[in-house]
Amino acid sequence: MSQSNALRFDVTISTEAAEVADAIIIVRARFIEAADTMAHLDVRNLRPAAVRSFWPTTQDETVGGHSVGYGINGTRVRYTPSSAAISRAEEVMYGWLLDHVRDDERRILLGKWSMCLAAPKQAGSFRAFCQKTGRSRSTAERRLNNEFQNVSSALIKNAKSLHEPNWSRVVPMVPNWAIDPNTVARRPPKNETHWIAEDGRTGRADWASSAT
Repeated sequence: MSQSNALRFDVTISTEAAEVADAIIIVRARFIEAADTMAHLDVRNLRPAAVRSFWPTTQDETVGGHSVGYGINGTRVRYTPSSAAISRAEEVMYGWLLDHVRDDERRILLGKWSMCLAAPKQAGSFRAFCQKTGRSRSTAERRLNNEFQNVSSALIKNAKSLHEPNWSRVVPMVPNWAIDPNTVARRPPKNETHWIAEDGRTGRADWASSAT
């Protein structure tokens, strides 16, 4: 391989890796949003039997782990997911979870991890879940990371449009991610994968720029 070809190969690999890394941020956020949506709905009719066991049921009276707000007249206001949020949750549950996650163990881990972040007071911590069920947390987190990468790679490979979550819901649940939805990195992907913002505007690989 010539030096120029080797350089071109390295650039291609770096670009593809960057695209996947950017997509992972969106995919992780979408799983959390799906759990948040289910925590605020009667999900018995939302979840098909094929995925029902992968998502722990919660009865949530919080918003992202925080107390619900109050209306102008002082009445309690409970978050109600929009039809778009429900559609995004269905895409995660019906599509991503069954089509791109390799086995039931990893589906259970994804569901529990997502619910622990979306409704921690009801679902508890992921660390406690691992301890209670005799799972190695490091192994569980490694499997989670692998599945986020697998899902992201599959979406990019299939040139699927990737809808953004409602960042105003997700960001308070994961403050350590340091996500600024208003700051995005523009990388034109070779596979023409697009993201679609919650307001319906379509962009081209405009992912959130960083996470910790």
